[in-house]
Amino acid sequence: MDVGPLTSVEQPALPAVVAALDELEADARFESELPRIAPAAVAVARDARLLGREDLACRADLVSADIRRRAGHLADAGRTAREMLQWAEQNDARMVLARAHHLMAAVFNELGDLAQALEHAVHSVDLLDESTPAPVQIDHRKRMADCLGLSRDQGAQELYLEVLALAEQAHDVHRAATILNNSAYCASLAGQHDEALTAIGRLRELSDAHDLPLDLATLDTVGRVLLGLGRWDDAEQALRPGLEPEVLDASVTGDGGADFLLTLAEVQRVRGQHAEAGAALDECIRRCERHGLTSIRTRARRERAALLAAAGDHRGAYEEHVRYAAEALAQQSEQREARARTLQAMYETTEARRQSRRYRELALRDALTGLYNRRHVDERLPALLLRREVDGDPVTVALLDLDHFKQVNDTCSHEVGDAVLQQVARILQAAADAAPTGSFAARMGGEEFLLVLAGLDRDAAADCLEGVRRSVAEHPWVALTQGLPVTVSIGVAADGGAPGAAEVLARADVNLYQAKRTGRDRVVGPGVVGPAQVGTGPAR
Repeated sequence: MDVGPLTSVEQPALPAVVAALDELEADARFESELPRIAPAAVAVARDARLLGREDLACRADLVSADIRRRAGHLADAGRTAREMLQWAEQNDARMVLARAHHLMAAVFNELGDLAQALEHAVHSVDLLDESTPAPVQIDHRKRMADCLGLSRDQGAQELYLEVLALAEQAHDVHRAATILNNSAYCASLAGQHDEALTAIGRLRELSDAHDLPLDLATLDTVGRVLLGLGRWDDAEQALRPGLEPEVLDASVTGDGGADFLLTLAEVQRVRGQHAEAGAALDECIRRCERHGLTSIRTRARRERAALLAAAGDHRGAYEEHVRYAAEALAQQSEQREARARTLQAMYETTEARRQSRRYRELALRDALTGLYNRRHVDERLPALLLRREVDGDPVTVALLDLDHFKQVNDTCSHEVGDAVLQQVARILQAAADAAPTGSFAARMGGEEFLLVLAGLDRDAAADCLEGVRRSVAEHPWVALTQGLPVTVSIGVAADGGAPGAAEVLARADVNLYQAKRTGRDRVVGPGVVGPAQVGTGPAR
């Protein structure tokens, strides 16, 4: 009665899953790859779980969580990272632990807690070893350098050089460009203008040598570094390529374009181009309002105040500066509250997590009987059948239908019928509980049930199903049903190469019909016909 082998196209191969996961982790940092990576990460997690490799599935889940972080869902991403940290610590999964710390560093960085971000970044690097793929080595070390650089730590530039050497050894031009960009930006923040200028020079050489167009964020960094050095003409010249529509509008979230226009407006103001600066600032503010970029919008108010002062409108400049101060204070308060809400969501209590799991479990349960419902069957059965092909454990699928149940409802009432269904459900649940892990019982609808037995050989499964049939037939129903008997017909999935859940259920249904047609109160499957009283009447 076990299920036949699945077709090879449905079987994930471990080397393919590992290779796909390595590619996801390497490419997830590129914004242009996200539309491809998002569904691929879900598929890899699914395939890894089918193979019983929860560690690989967790790493794919972390890729998905990082994509959500970049879309602004910090609490969700942080919650996933914490869950993966706990699982990895309990299961000694070193790579999962490293990837979870890597994501936590990014979350805390965006929350403005650079100390916590740096702590997680250090852990994410310490957990790597020589077997870690080069792109992951580079990304983890770059994030640690970013945390140091944003903290204005003088040691950041030395670490950037080490990471850059790794990227050059791997001939990874795109990562090298990102490292140089971040190095220049952080050096400028720390007042290390010579280091910033050196990084910009190397970035331009890299771009020319590999015909690598500079994206908007890189152009913005170059312009801001040159502005900080007082090289205003060079700054405007460096920013000019970003004014091309295909470059300026490339940022999906809009923040890249708004940030770039704010830098351009500042460069044009100091060069005395007040009209051009005003136009750039207007477009910056328009984008901020369209995309809800409150932080950049607040900085734009400060720049508008400076522009009005440069143009001689001191009253307007003062009023704009007052508005800027009010918005800046409101933004700080909002950021504190948002950070508190995010941290609360990330560090939700064990009880909250338990309730969340409970609500999901309820959604997969039949309200009357407490058994699993059809939704659970659709989720669980395909995975169980595919897992059988991987580990070789048998799976038996049986459809069960109460005989002449309509008579019970019509004669005794629907309340009595519900009580019968509940008692039968208890018998089925007891059988599932006594079977090996992975077995389950479900109500398919009406008086039809499903019993899936995992890990039982043919004879043991047949004994179990015959025991269910006998328990239903011998139960003392008389007082409840006014003497009407309650029996069950059982159809078992046939042997032989069923490719998936739909065909297995179809074969079980064929045998269920045969059990009804040949007398009811019996088990019909490959070579199995249980004891029965021969009955008459319609098949159902």
